[in-house]
Amino acid sequence: MSDLEYQPKLGNRLGFRADALIGNSVFEVLNDLRDFRHFRSTLMGLAKNLTLDSKFHGVLILDEPLISDDRLREEWHGIEPLFRPEILGRITLVIRHEGIPNVVLGPLNGIEQNCIEPVSERVRQSANRPVRRPSEAFFDVLRVLLVHWFRKSGPLTSKELAEQTGFTYPTISNALERLEPRLIRHSDRRVELSEFPKEAWFQLVAQSDKARASQGFTDPSGRPRPPEVLLDRLRELGRDDIAVAGVLGARHHLPGLDLVGTPRLDLVVHARRSAGPPDFLRRLDPALKPAGHGEPCQVVVHTLFRPEPFFSPPEKGIRWADEVECLLDLHQMRLESQALEFVEHLTSKVKP
Repeated sequence: MSDLEYQPKLGNRLGFRADALIGNSVFEVLNDLRDFRHFRSTLMGLAKNLTLDSKFHGVLILDEPLISDDRLREEWHGIEPLFRPEILGRITLVIRHEGIPNVVLGPLNGIEQNCIEPVSERVRQSANRPVRRPSEAFFDVLRVLLVHWFRKSGPLTSKELAEQTGFTYPTISNALERLEPRLIRHSDRRVELSEFPKEAWFQLVAQSDKARASQGFTDPSGRPRPPEVLLDRLRELGRDDIAVAGVLGARHHLPGLDLVGTPRLDLVVHARRSAGPPDFLRRLDPALKPAGHGEPCQVVVHTLFRPEPFFSPPEKGIRWADEVECLLDLHQMRLESQALEFVEHLTSKVKP
């Protein structure tokens, strides 16, 4: 909604910014609430700021709380006597599960109702988005340029690179300078790779643990389910924000890849939901637990934070990760001969 303001200052109070504001409606959001202390302090803070102007109405959204609705209602009713009636009448509590406001305690007008979803999603995305350092831009820009080069989709403007990587123009400009020997700069200022940038690529491979957000999961029972079984379960979920990478993804792009068996299932998750162990893993296999250092992994989840994930359209319920993610996985698994075969296949399609 175009009238929504995010992180606005409320009145002249120093240091306070609401999560969102539209007209006189002030929104605060708590994600994955675990304890009542945080709930009380946020509620008290919201009430204090409503005293700045009698026209303000506060909406406190509890998005996917880990405390039961009944206990939250009980806590809410226990706190009510602490507020003056004129303040209490201007606070609404919304408890939201799976995108639906299941519980609404207090008044809520139509505009506020329509703002619940965009405000909740915006705050969650902001909370989960890591602080991406400009030093990471080089590898992110490289990965995006490689995807376009492999797919022969043509040169890009700086604006398109900014939209697809999430970095600013100056940061992208600095990254492009490092890639200069392998770039073609067109007269209209669009850029594209002139060839496969081997030196930059192997820098990325060497630092892929830092450049990618990856977490391995293992089955401590010693009886892991085959990756193909997990893939079938993933297909049943129908998730648009998850794509298959790794060996299975590489085989999708190169069916004749010389490799017997599938060591593990690699998944790329486009980051839009909560951090920590992904909830969908319980649907794939409830036995999966975060792997310790050196433990063999049955599933590895790579979280992708850039705005454009480059996932394929769904094919029989599965989306496939881009060629670059699959190639990085082959290197990570020390499948160097298969990685070489894969990159030679990709580059051969680009050459005239």
